[in-house]
Amino acid sequence: MAARAYFGFPRVTDAFGIWGGDGVGNWLAIYPLSNLGVLPLSRVARSLDATTGSTQIAVSATSAAQSASVLALVGHNLSQAATIDVRIWSDREGTALVYHSGSINAWAASYTADELSGAVWTFVHRFANSGNITVGRVALDITDTANTNGYVQAGFLEIAGAFDVSYNFAFGSQYGFRWRSQVTEAIGGAKYVDDRQHPRIFKGDFPVTLRAESMGKFYEIERQGRSHKPILFVPISTETAHLLRTVMFAQQIDPGPSTMRSSSILGLIDSVPLALEEIIG
Repeated sequence: MAARAYFGFPRVTDAFGIWGGDGVGNWLAIYPLSNLGVLPLSRVARSLDATTGSTQIAVSATSAAQSASVLALVGHNLSQAATIDVRIWSDREGTALVYHSGSINAWAASYTADELSGAVWTFVHRFANSGNITVGRVALDITDTANTNGYVQAGFLEIAGAFDVSYNFAFGSQYGFRWRSQVTEAIGGAKYVDDRQHPRIFKGDFPVTLRAESMGKFYEIERQGRSHKPILFVPISTETAHLLRTVMFAQQIDPGPSTMRSSSILGLIDSVPLALEEIIG
């Protein structure tokens, strides 16, 4: 049986705004580390070079520590040889270490060059599997000295809690792409293509959603996020070979209304639709 889907919710990214610190990375002034806290993804943070001393990321909470359990590095250029060491402190000063991942692979599986080309890839790491932990400072020590670009870059660092659905999305849920490329056909029949990147989409339904989740989670995801705030969606966390294809850092699109219905076994439950489109820029 596939693992249940989870969302990066509630988001606490906006509460982290003190980037870097003494001895943390070497990032270009025109592509500073603080770019990881703002959209669009094209406003990247880029290291001076690919040495391990240059490719360290760290950020602290602006005021108070937050409750969180998952992070995502979005729109990165990490090679398949890259590793990431995640450290979490409960205080903003970075003195009380509460989590240390050790060296983990940036990619969950091996992929061909074609599979990795022309897309916005996301590294996801869940550092607390049961509930949240107090997070005051986060650090990612990246080792990617063989990166052929000669530097490491990324577009966003998301930090959030994790909302695990009690019952998964229904069979029949849809996934794929929204096609943006434009094709113009000449009189003679030749076709000229404006080749654009296609954002991934997910459209589905969570047909057995406990009332506490439909109102306290899904309703709040829609109300707080609306159509512009990002949301991390991990539909099948155990499907490691396809995580690069399924994990989405996305924005909501209109899913339509939820349906209220009752069950004699579970009490009042709802059927909740979900519609997401990947953030690509």
